[in-house]
Amino acid sequence: MRRTIVDIAKEANVSVTTVSLVLNDKAKSMPESTITRIKDIAKKYNYKPNHMAVGLVTKKSKTIGLIVPDITNNFFSELAKSVESYCNLHGYTLILSNSNNDSKKERLSVSLLMDRGIDGLLIAFSQTESMEKQSDFVKLLNKLDIPLVALDSYLEGLTCPGVSVHHSLGGYIATKHLIDLGHKKIACITGPKSFYTAERRLKGYFRALEEHEIPSQDNLVKEGNYSYQSGYDATVELLKNDITAIFVSNDLMAYGAYRAIQEQGKTIPDDISIVGFDDLIFSEILTVPLTTIRQQISELGNKAWDLLYQGLSDGTPTKEYLQLEPKLIIRKSTKNILKEGNDA
Repeated sequence: MRRTIVDIAKEANVSVTTVSLVLNDKAKSMPESTITRIKDIAKKYNYKPNHMAVGLVTKKSKTIGLIVPDITNNFFSELAKSVESYCNLHGYTLILSNSNNDSKKERLSVSLLMDRGIDGLLIAFSQTESMEKQSDFVKLLNKLDIPLVALDSYLEGLTCPGVSVHHSLGGYIATKHLIDLGHKKIACITGPKSFYTAERRLKGYFRALEEHEIPSQDNLVKEGNYSYQSGYDATVELLKNDITAIFVSNDLMAYGAYRAIQEQGKTIPDDISIVGFDDLIFSEILTVPLTTIRQQISELGNKAWDLLYQGLSDGTPTKEYLQLEPKLIIRKSTKNILKEGNDA
Protein backbone atom coordinates (compact mmCIF):
# COMPACT_ATOMS: atom_id res chain seq x y z
CA MET A 1 0.00 0.00 0.00
CA ARG A 2 1.27 3.47 -0.91
CA ARG A 3 2.17 5.40 2.23
CA THR A 4 1.12 9.03 2.56
CA ILE A 5 2.51 11.99 4.42
CA VAL A 6 -0.22 11.39 7.04
CA ASP A 7 1.09 7.87 7.69
CA ILE A 8 4.62 9.19 8.16
CA ALA A 9 3.37 11.89 10.57
CA LYS A 10 1.53 9.31 12.71
CA GLU A 11 4.49 6.95 12.93
CA ALA A 12 6.89 9.79 13.73
CA ASN A 13 4.40 11.26 16.23
CA VAL A 14 4.57 14.72 14.65
CA SER A 15 2.24 16.93 12.65
CA VAL A 16 1.72 16.67 8.86
CA THR A 17 3.14 20.19 8.58
CA THR A 18 6.34 19.10 10.31
CA VAL A 19 6.76 16.18 7.90
CA SER A 20 6.15 18.47 4.93
CA LEU A 21 8.79 20.92 6.14
CA VAL A 22 11.35 18.16 6.65
CA LEU A 23 10.78 16.45 3.31
CA ASN A 24 10.99 19.79 1.50
CA ASP A 25 14.19 20.73 3.34
CA LYS A 26 12.58 23.69 5.09
CA ALA A 27 12.91 22.50 8.69
CA LYS A 28 15.60 24.99 9.67
CA SER A 29 15.03 25.20 13.45
CA MET A 30 13.84 21.63 14.07
CA PRO A 31 15.80 19.18 16.26
CA GLU A 32 18.16 17.00 14.23
CA SER A 33 16.75 13.89 15.89
CA THR A 34 13.24 14.69 14.62
CA ILE A 35 14.51 15.38 11.09
CA THR A 36 16.44 12.11 11.04
CA ARG A 37 13.46 10.11 12.38
CA ILE A 38 11.10 11.49 9.72
CA LYS A 39 13.56 10.93 6.85
CA ASP A 40 14.27 7.37 8.01
CA ILE A 41 10.54 6.54 8.05
CA ALA A 42 10.08 8.09 4.58
CA LYS A 43 13.05 6.08 3.29
CA LYS A 44 11.71 2.89 4.83
CA TYR A 45 8.45 3.23 2.92
CA ASN A 46 10.13 4.55 -0.23
CA TYR A 47 7.87 7.58 0.05
CA LYS A 48 7.38 9.71 -3.06
CA PRO A 49 5.29 12.91 -3.13
CA ASN A 50 1.89 12.63 -4.80
CA HIS A 51 2.30 15.29 -7.47
CA MET A 52 -1.41 15.35 -8.24
CA ALA A 53 -2.16 16.19 -4.63
CA VAL A 54 0.63 18.76 -4.56
CA GLY A 55 -0.74 20.27 -7.74
CA LEU A 56 -4.17 20.76 -6.20
CA VAL A 57 -2.56 22.93 -3.56
CA THR A 58 0.06 24.77 -5.60
CA LYS A 59 -1.97 24.97 -8.85
CA LYS A 60 1.17 23.67 -10.59
CA SER A 61 1.62 20.24 -12.15
CA LYS A 62 5.37 20.56 -12.80
CA THR A 63 4.76 19.21 -16.31
CA ILE A 64 5.56 20.77 -19.68
CA GLY A 65 3.99 19.88 -23.03
CA LEU A 66 6.03 19.56 -26.23
CA ILE A 67 4.38 19.08 -29.64
CA VAL A 68 6.55 18.14 -32.64
CA PRO A 69 5.44 17.45 -36.23
CA ASP A 70 7.44 14.27 -36.88
CA ILE A 71 9.24 12.38 -34.13
CA THR A 72 10.72 9.95 -36.72
CA ASN A 73 12.77 12.87 -38.07
CA ASN A 74 16.07 12.71 -36.19
CA PHE A 75 16.14 16.48 -35.83
CA PHE A 76 12.93 16.51 -33.78
CA SER A 77 13.84 13.44 -31.73
CA GLU A 78 17.17 15.04 -30.80
CA LEU A 79 15.40 18.33 -30.07
CA ALA A 80 12.86 16.58 -27.82
CA LYS A 81 15.69 14.90 -25.92
CA SER A 82 17.43 18.26 -25.48
CA VAL A 83 14.30 20.01 -24.21
CA GLU A 84 13.53 17.16 -21.81
CA SER A 85 16.99 17.38 -20.26
CA TYR A 86 16.47 21.06 -19.42
CA CYS A 87 12.97 20.37 -18.07
CA ASN A 88 14.25 17.60 -15.80
CA LEU A 89 17.11 19.78 -14.61
CA HIS A 90 14.55 22.25 -13.26
CA GLY A 91 12.25 19.63 -11.72
CA TYR A 92 9.71 19.44 -14.57
CA THR A 93 8.42 16.40 -16.43
CA LEU A 94 7.96 16.54 -20.22
CA ILE A 95 4.88 15.19 -22.00
CA LEU A 96 5.63 14.65 -25.68
CA SER A 97 3.01 14.68 -28.44
CA ASN A 98 3.70 13.88 -32.10
CA SER A 99 1.27 15.61 -34.49
CA ASN A 100 2.53 13.58 -37.48
CA ASN A 101 2.24 16.75 -39.58
CA ASP A 102 -1.53 16.67 -39.03
CA SER A 103 -2.92 20.08 -38.08
CA LYS A 104 -6.08 18.54 -36.60
CA LYS A 105 -4.03 16.29 -34.34
CA GLU A 106 -1.90 19.31 -33.43
CA ARG A 107 -4.98 21.17 -32.16
CA LEU A 108 -6.23 18.08 -30.36
CA SER A 109 -2.82 17.72 -28.70
CA VAL A 110 -3.06 21.29 -27.38
CA SER A 111 -6.47 20.51 -25.85
CA LEU A 112 -5.38 17.21 -24.34
CA LEU A 113 -2.24 18.71 -22.84
CA MET A 114 -4.21 21.61 -21.37
CA ASP A 115 -6.62 19.09 -19.84
CA ARG A 116 -3.60 17.42 -18.22
CA GLY A 117 -2.91 20.71 -16.45
CA ILE A 118 0.49 21.44 -18.01
CA ASP A 119 2.29 24.52 -16.75
CA GLY A 120 3.79 25.52 -20.11
CA LEU A 121 3.80 24.52 -23.77
CA LEU A 122 6.40 24.32 -26.55
CA ILE A 123 5.24 23.80 -30.16
CA ALA A 124 7.09 23.06 -33.39
CA PHE A 125 4.23 23.66 -35.82
CA SER A 126 3.22 21.33 -38.64
CA GLN A 127 2.04 24.29 -40.80
CA THR A 128 -0.07 22.17 -43.15
CA GLU A 129 -3.16 24.37 -42.99
CA SER A 130 -4.32 27.31 -45.08
CA MET A 131 -3.59 30.81 -43.77
CA GLU A 132 -7.26 31.20 -42.79
CA LYS A 133 -7.28 28.07 -40.63
CA GLN A 134 -3.88 28.96 -39.21
CA SER A 135 -5.35 32.29 -38.16
CA ASP A 136 -8.06 30.52 -36.14
CA PHE A 137 -5.41 28.35 -34.47
CA VAL A 138 -3.32 31.43 -33.65
CA LYS A 139 -6.31 33.07 -31.97
CA LEU A 140 -6.75 29.96 -29.83
CA LEU A 141 -3.07 29.87 -28.87
CA ASN A 142 -2.98 33.56 -28.00
CA LYS A 143 -5.78 32.96 -25.49
CA LEU A 144 -3.96 30.23 -23.56
CA ASP A 145 -3.35 31.16 -19.92
CA ILE A 146 0.00 29.37 -19.71
CA PRO A 147 3.43 30.31 -21.09
CA LEU A 148 3.84 29.29 -24.75
CA VAL A 149 6.98 29.19 -26.91
CA ALA A 150 7.14 28.61 -30.69
CA LEU A 151 10.01 26.23 -31.44
CA ASP A 152 11.85 26.11 -34.79
CA SER A 153 8.82 27.55 -36.57
CA TYR A 154 6.35 30.41 -36.46
CA LEU A 155 2.75 31.26 -37.32
CA GLU A 156 1.80 34.78 -38.38
CA GLY A 157 0.07 36.69 -35.60
CA LEU A 158 1.45 34.78 -32.61
CA THR A 159 2.14 36.98 -29.60
CA CYS A 160 4.33 34.46 -27.80
CA PRO A 161 8.14 34.28 -27.86
CA GLY A 162 9.95 31.81 -30.08
CA VAL A 163 13.32 30.52 -31.17
CA SER A 164 14.74 28.94 -34.30
CA VAL A 165 17.89 28.91 -36.36
CA HIS A 166 18.14 31.76 -38.89
CA HIS A 167 16.73 29.62 -41.69
CA SER A 168 17.08 32.09 -44.57
CA LEU A 169 20.69 32.85 -43.62
CA GLY A 170 21.38 29.12 -43.53
CA GLY A 171 19.95 28.68 -47.04
CA TYR A 172 22.03 31.62 -48.22
CA ILE A 173 25.27 30.28 -46.69
CA ALA A 174 24.70 26.81 -48.16
CA THR A 175 24.08 28.12 -51.67
CA LYS A 176 26.90 30.66 -51.52
CA HIS A 177 29.30 27.88 -50.55
CA LEU A 178 28.44 26.07 -53.78
CA ILE A 179 28.78 29.28 -55.79
CA ASP A 180 32.18 29.98 -54.24
CA LEU A 181 33.26 26.52 -55.44
CA GLY A 182 32.44 27.53 -59.01
CA HIS A 183 28.97 26.01 -59.36
CA LYS A 184 26.34 27.91 -61.33
CA LYS A 185 23.87 25.15 -62.20
CA ILE A 186 22.62 24.70 -58.65
CA ALA A 187 19.34 22.91 -57.93
CA CYS A 188 17.33 23.06 -54.70
CA ILE A 189 15.15 20.50 -52.97
CA THR A 190 12.94 22.46 -50.63
CA GLY A 191 10.60 21.30 -47.90
CA PRO A 192 6.84 21.95 -48.17
CA LYS A 193 6.59 25.57 -49.31
CA SER A 194 3.85 26.25 -46.75
CA PHE A 195 6.32 25.53 -43.95
CA TYR A 196 8.04 28.46 -42.27
CA THR A 197 11.38 26.63 -42.29
CA ALA A 198 11.20 25.60 -45.96
CA GLU A 199 10.04 29.01 -47.17
CA ARG A 200 12.92 30.74 -45.37
CA ARG A 201 15.60 28.34 -46.55
CA LEU A 202 14.38 28.66 -50.14
CA LYS A 203 14.45 32.44 -49.77
CA GLY A 204 18.14 32.21 -48.82
CA TYR A 205 18.83 30.05 -51.88
CA PHE A 206 17.25 32.63 -54.21
CA ARG A 207 19.06 35.49 -52.48
CA ALA A 208 22.48 33.88 -53.03
CA LEU A 209 21.74 33.26 -56.71
CA GLU A 210 20.52 36.83 -57.20
CA GLU A 211 23.54 38.41 -55.49
CA HIS A 212 25.86 36.47 -57.78
CA GLU A 213 23.77 37.20 -60.89
CA ILE A 214 22.87 33.56 -61.49
CA PRO A 215 19.37 33.24 -62.98
CA SER A 216 17.01 31.03 -60.97
CA GLN A 217 15.17 28.33 -62.90
CA ASP A 218 11.81 26.87 -61.88
CA ASN A 219 12.75 23.40 -63.15
CA LEU A 220 15.72 23.34 -60.78
CA VAL A 221 13.56 23.73 -57.67
CA LYS A 222 11.69 20.64 -56.46
CA GLU A 223 9.40 20.47 -53.45
CA GLY A 224 9.88 17.62 -50.99
CA ASN A 225 8.28 16.93 -47.61
CA TYR A 226 11.45 16.58 -45.51
CA SER A 227 11.38 12.77 -45.87
CA TYR A 228 14.09 10.46 -47.25
CA GLN A 229 11.84 9.26 -50.08
CA SER A 230 10.92 12.78 -51.21
CA GLY A 231 14.63 13.63 -51.43
CA TYR A 232 15.17 10.56 -53.59
CA ASP A 233 12.21 11.31 -55.89
CA ALA A 234 13.16 14.99 -56.31
CA THR A 235 16.76 14.11 -57.18
CA VAL A 236 15.68 11.60 -59.84
CA GLU A 237 13.85 14.47 -61.56
CA LEU A 238 16.64 17.00 -61.08
CA LEU A 239 19.25 14.70 -62.62
CA LYS A 240 17.40 15.01 -65.93
CA ASN A 241 18.87 18.53 -66.02
CA ASP A 242 22.48 19.59 -66.51
CA ILE A 243 23.27 20.38 -62.88
CA THR A 244 26.48 20.18 -60.87
CA ALA A 245 25.19 20.84 -57.35
CA ILE A 246 22.11 20.58 -55.13
CA PHE A 247 21.18 22.46 -51.96
CA VAL A 248 18.87 20.15 -50.00
CA SER A 249 16.72 21.74 -47.30
CA ASN A 250 17.30 19.02 -44.72
CA ASP A 251 19.73 16.16 -44.18
CA LEU A 252 17.09 13.43 -44.36
CA MET A 253 16.21 14.42 -47.93
CA ALA A 254 19.92 14.69 -48.70
CA TYR A 255 20.30 11.01 -47.77
CA GLY A 256 17.64 10.21 -50.36
CA ALA A 257 19.50 12.36 -52.88
CA TYR A 258 22.67 10.30 -52.25
CA ARG A 259 20.86 7.12 -53.18
CA ALA A 260 19.37 8.60 -56.38
CA ILE A 261 22.76 9.94 -57.51
CA GLN A 262 24.48 6.63 -56.87
CA GLU A 263 21.77 4.68 -58.73
CA GLN A 264 22.32 6.93 -61.74
CA GLY A 265 25.96 5.86 -61.77
CA LYS A 266 27.16 9.29 -60.68
CA THR A 267 29.45 10.10 -57.77
CA ILE A 268 29.49 12.65 -54.97
CA PRO A 269 31.19 15.13 -55.21
CA ASP A 270 32.89 14.48 -58.56
CA ASP A 271 29.65 14.65 -60.53
CA ILE A 272 27.26 16.30 -58.09
CA SER A 273 28.05 18.40 -55.01
CA ILE A 274 25.50 18.39 -52.18
CA VAL A 275 24.88 20.62 -49.16
CA GLY A 276 22.27 19.62 -46.57
CA PHE A 277 20.68 21.38 -43.60
CA ASP A 278 20.52 20.17 -39.95
CA ASP A 279 23.78 18.26 -39.35
CA LEU A 280 22.14 15.11 -38.02
CA ILE A 281 24.34 12.51 -36.39
CA PHE A 282 24.40 10.30 -39.51
CA SER A 283 25.68 13.09 -41.76
CA GLU A 284 29.21 12.76 -40.44
CA ILE A 285 29.42 8.98 -40.88
CA LEU A 286 28.13 8.61 -44.45
CA THR A 287 30.54 7.00 -46.95
CA VAL A 288 30.90 10.54 -48.30
CA PRO A 289 30.40 12.75 -45.20
CA LEU A 290 27.81 15.44 -45.88
CA THR A 291 28.59 19.14 -46.02
CA THR A 292 25.66 20.73 -44.22
CA ILE A 293 24.27 23.65 -42.23
CA ARG A 294 24.48 22.87 -38.54
CA GLN A 295 21.54 23.66 -36.29
CA GLN A 296 22.79 23.74 -32.71
CA ILE A 297 20.05 21.45 -31.39
CA SER A 298 21.18 21.61 -27.77
CA GLU A 299 21.34 25.41 -27.91
CA LEU A 300 17.92 25.50 -29.56
CA GLY A 301 16.47 23.39 -26.76
CA ASN A 302 18.25 25.51 -24.14
CA LYS A 303 16.96 28.84 -25.53
CA ALA A 304 13.43 27.46 -25.86
CA TRP A 305 13.50 26.34 -22.23
CA ASP A 306 14.94 29.68 -21.07
CA LEU A 307 12.07 31.54 -22.77
CA LEU A 308 9.48 29.18 -21.30
CA TYR A 309 11.01 29.19 -17.83
CA GLN A 310 10.95 32.97 -17.78
CA GLY A 311 7.19 32.79 -18.22
CA LEU A 312 6.88 30.04 -15.62
CA SER A 313 8.91 32.04 -13.11
CA ASP A 314 7.40 35.51 -13.30
CA GLY A 315 4.57 35.28 -15.78
CA THR A 316 5.96 38.03 -18.02
CA PRO A 317 7.99 36.35 -20.78
CA THR A 318 9.61 38.34 -23.53
CA LYS A 319 7.78 38.51 -26.89
CA GLU A 320 11.09 38.22 -28.70
CA TYR A 321 11.63 35.75 -31.53
CA LEU A 322 15.25 34.61 -31.38
CA GLN A 323 17.13 33.46 -34.47
CA LEU A 324 20.28 31.47 -33.77
CA GLU A 325 23.29 31.71 -36.05
CA PRO A 326 23.63 28.77 -38.49
CA LYS A 327 27.06 27.30 -39.18
CA LEU A 328 28.41 25.72 -42.36
CA ILE A 329 30.10 22.37 -41.69
CA ILE A 330 32.32 21.52 -44.65
CA ARG A 331 32.96 17.83 -45.25
CA LYS A 332 33.49 15.74 -48.41
CA SER A 333 30.24 16.14 -50.38
CA THR A 334 31.20 19.40 -52.15
CA LYS A 335 33.93 19.94 -54.74
CA ASN A 336 35.74 23.02 -56.01
CA ILE A 337 35.26 22.81 -59.77
CA LEU A 338 37.14 26.09 -60.34
CA LYS A 339 40.38 24.21 -59.81
CA GLU A 340 39.59 22.10 -62.84
CA GLY A 341 38.94 25.15 -64.99
CA ASN A 342 35.33 24.14 -65.57
CA ASP A 343 32.60 26.64 -66.21
CA ALA A 344 29.84 24.98 -64.21
